[in-house]
Amino acid sequence: MFIIFGMHQMHLNSIDLNLLVALDALLRHSSVTRAADEIGLSQPAMSRALARLRDLFDDPILVRSGHAMVPTHRALDLVAPLNDSLESIRRTLEPPGIFDARTARRAFVVSAVDTTQAVVLPSLLKRIGDEAPGIEVSTAPLRSTTKMFAQLASGERDLAIGRFDSTPDEIQSAFLYHDRIVCLVRSGHPRIRGKLTMKRYLAESHLAPESTTAVERPFTIESILGAMGHSRRVVCTVENLAMAPFVVARTDLLCSAPGETITPFASGLGLRILDPPFDAPGFDLHLAWHERNGQDSGHAWLRDTILDLFRDFRPE
Repeated sequence: MFIIFGMHQMHLNSIDLNLLVALDALLRHSSVTRAADEIGLSQPAMSRALARLRDLFDDPILVRSGHAMVPTHRALDLVAPLNDSLESIRRTLEPPGIFDARTARRAFVVSAVDTTQAVVLPSLLKRIGDEAPGIEVSTAPLRSTTKMFAQLASGERDLAIGRFDSTPDEIQSAFLYHDRIVCLVRSGHPRIRGKLTMKRYLAESHLAPESTTAVERPFTIESILGAMGHSRRVVCTVENLAMAPFVVARTDLLCSAPGETITPFASGLGLRILDPPFDAPGFDLHLAWHERNGQDSGHAWLRDTILDLFRDFRPE
């Protein structure tokens, strides 16, 4: 790195940058005494600083004219670039401004599986429209936790929502809610009227998500049933789990899915939500971000907003 004053290139590692503060005071006051008083140096110390500046620039900087000191032509040429440089340093060192959601203009990208996107976005966009009209949020698919952590680290993604059993040291996270498996059937199902038994569950035809990645399905129904010596008959798979309630509402298929995730899509479709006839482990959903955004006030506002939206999902 280097700083340019006039025609010379001066490498920063060879310069005491405190001399630039002294130079600024000397040029404004044209007085060693007043410049020393302003920046808290003794007069001898400021005189030594002036001597070093004269060596650095190979110029007297200040010369005597009668009873006063006046800047040289070289010194006058330094005023504008010196002011710009010091102002840039001051701006760099200033603490970040307070984030004002009402006037801020920023764009964020949130990674999540499709059903989570569909659950989060309507409420989040309404809150943003009411409180932060200049904020833009877009979503991106979450297929691989390893890739997602890399995207958070690179800044390609701002936040991620998913099931994260463990995270790298630089990834921070907060609990959103706990989910569990439920079973969906249409209200007029000819064979399922009361409590769902294991015999009836195994006898029915099933609809299931197509993806079997750990991100989208932290465990599989097949693995649970297999541990008990059972299997089910899946006759239809869907890539987007949000489509499942619409299919179930028009067929006699049975769908097992995360309850908090799938319930909003089942509303108004005439579906029944039943407990599965077996013990299925629940799982936690978390919000994740990279540590470098931890103190970013705008980023913190979005995190707090999303966490607040999930407040009703959290156990007391």
